[in-house]
Amino acid sequence: MKLYEADRAQVHSASFTQEERLVHGREVSQQSNVLVFACSVEGELDTGRLEAALADLQLRHESVRFVFPADANDIALRPADELDFAVLTVEGTETESPLEAAKRLVAETAAIPFDLATGPLLRVRCIRVAPAHHLVGFVLDHVIADGESCQILAEDLFALYEARGSTGGGPGLPGLPFQFLDFAHSERRFLAGRERDRLLSYWRRKLDGVATVPLSRLRDPEIPDRAERKLRIHRFTVDQQLHAELMHAVRQQRVTLTAVCAAALKVTMRHRRLALGENDGTASDVAIMGSLANRTHRDLRRAVGYFATPCVLRTRFSGEDSLADLAQSESRTIFGALRHQELPHALMVKELDPDNYGIRYSSVTGHGPRYVNFDVTSGGSSWKLTADGLTVTTTRIARDEVPRGGMRVHIRDSGDHALVELRTDEGEYRVGWAEEFLTSYMSALRCFATDSGTRVAEAVSR
Repeated sequence: MKLYEADRAQVHSASFTQEERLVHGREVSQQSNVLVFACSVEGELDTGRLEAALADLQLRHESVRFVFPADANDIALRPADELDFAVLTVEGTETESPLEAAKRLVAETAAIPFDLATGPLLRVRCIRVAPAHHLVGFVLDHVIADGESCQILAEDLFALYEARGSTGGGPGLPGLPFQFLDFAHSERRFLAGRERDRLLSYWRRKLDGVATVPLSRLRDPEIPDRAERKLRIHRFTVDQQLHAELMHAVRQQRVTLTAVCAAALKVTMRHRRLALGENDGTASDVAIMGSLANRTHRDLRRAVGYFATPCVLRTRFSGEDSLADLAQSESRTIFGALRHQELPHALMVKELDPDNYGIRYSSVTGHGPRYVNFDVTSGGSSWKLTADGLTVTTTRIARDEVPRGGMRVHIRDSGDHALVELRTDEGEYRVGWAEEFLTSYMSALRCFATDSGTRVAEAVSR
């Protein structure tokens, strides 16, 4: 896709991904619509300079100033110097440390609904937990940014903070060749003709017989009716030995860890479907929801915005296939999705499956259709940088974020070990059901690590 600079004097439409949310989920307040992270800052932090750096950040990345006027799918901009920034102080108690109290305060800030029409859609809280220790929390509505944007925002904020200390002002960072508004403008130009038809043709063939928001066809027989939504998290650590064995098998098979983890998930889902009475043919046709960065142009690598798009990873296999065969097939599925990611999922659904357009947002109860989310991220869950005498480390903020679709499998690969996290909606799946699912999943991963020639039908039972 060629990038074109958008004329800032004109009114511009939101991207296709943003538009789906605006049409069907503008008024729906869910934690899955919010991005939250924090930076633990050790050192003598100048909060006044941090506030000025935040204004510089908003000037640099116009997407964090986006608002979306009511009854329209257009983008408007707030002034760069209008900040939602506060400096706070917390004290610990007998049951809660100052840092834990600060994290809770950030999570509570995330629970306050955003107004997409008026904004602001970025909140920053600088919380003092000790004389030389602050927690800087970021809360953004997902409609203006994606996960990759979060790290860019944190890195740029402290680079701008450092620049203000050394120069007394000024940008301190090289200019951005393109912004998200340019991407949204270019996307609509690119998908107005033959490329749109070509990409739609690929996904129409790939998803023949499968919904664009694919049902998992998983259920817990002991929960006949959907109960109140409640988050349940189960975790398993892939230790260094198992991780090394997995990576050795990955290299031997010439696939990726993502392909293996996705294949193991599909083996586990097939096993559960068979237990529910499905035949092998339907149980072995599995589609899950993944996520693609959609930053195919190098000039967008340091831009902030909602570039990422959901995708459907559909694979058909047999119980007689080996795990190695399935991993190869899954690798082709993933690379096919990557080669066709310039068609955002929102537009795909609108064109190919209009009954499901906006269905992930529109459910008032939050339940919606049952599907499975899957992600693999690299580098662990945190990173560290230094800026003008400060040591800045990202830290996670725990929230009661029930996954869309009812289930999410997230693998955080740290290079020599990994964390497998299974998030489920307890209103859909009992604790025991989820524990058994995770046990089966780990069994499939171990089988691939030790004997990738194992048949799919035997992988879970070992």
